[in-house]
Amino acid sequence: MALIQIFAKPPVEGKVKTRLIADIGEQKATQVYRYCLRHTLGLVRESGYGYQIWLSEDTNDPLFNREPCHLQQGANLGSRMLQAIDSQLRENTLADGKIVLTGSDCLDLTRIHLQQAFDALSTHDIVLAPAYDGGYALIGCRTIDAQLFKDVKWGGAEVLKQTVNNAQSLGYQISMLETVRDIDTLADLSYYPELLALVDNY
Repeated sequence: MALIQIFAKPPVEGKVKTRLIADIGEQKATQVYRYCLRHTLGLVRESGYGYQIWLSEDTNDPLFNREPCHLQQGANLGSRMLQAIDSQLRENTLADGKIVLTGSDCLDLTRIHLQQAFDALSTHDIVLAPAYDGGYALIGCRTIDAQLFKDVKWGGAEVLKQTVNNAQSLGYQISMLETVRDIDTLADLSYYPELLALVDNY
C-alpha cells in the first residue's frame, strides 16, 4: 500500500509562515499558508493514494473535518518525521509499503511528482524532491533509520546535503526528483501570481 503523509500546522495567525510576517503581516501570511494547505490537500485527495495529515497541534479548524489526522511527536522535525514514517511502516498493512511525506507549502508539487516518487521507491530506499533553499519538499521511504536525520540542522541551507550524506552512510539507494520551490519568503511569492493577488497592497 502506498501512503502519503502531509506535515501541517493549523492555520493560526502568528504561528504560520512566520518569515513572511515582517513583510506582509500575520493575517496575510496566514492567508498564504491556508492557500498552500488547501492546494496540498486537494492534490493528495485527487491523487488516488491513501493519505494522512500529521498536525503540529490539536485544532478545531473545519479544514480538517473528517480528515485522517494524527499528531506529530518529537523534539524536532527529524524526530517527528521519523516517528510518523516508522509508525506506519510498522503497520501490518504497510509491511511491503511505501511512504511519501511532504509539507504543506509547495505549490510546485503535482500528481506526476507523487507518481515518480512512488515509482522510485520500487528500486530505491528513499526519494527526495530538493528545494531551492537547500532543503527538500518531499521525502519518500520504504525503510527508515534514526541515523537518517542525525545532526541535520533543520531550517538551514544544508538540510538536503546532510540528509543525503546520512543516507549514503546507511547504504541507502537514493533517487532525486526535480528541484521545486517552498514558499517561505517574499521573494518566493513573486513566482506565484495567485499568491501575490492574496497579499496585494500589503
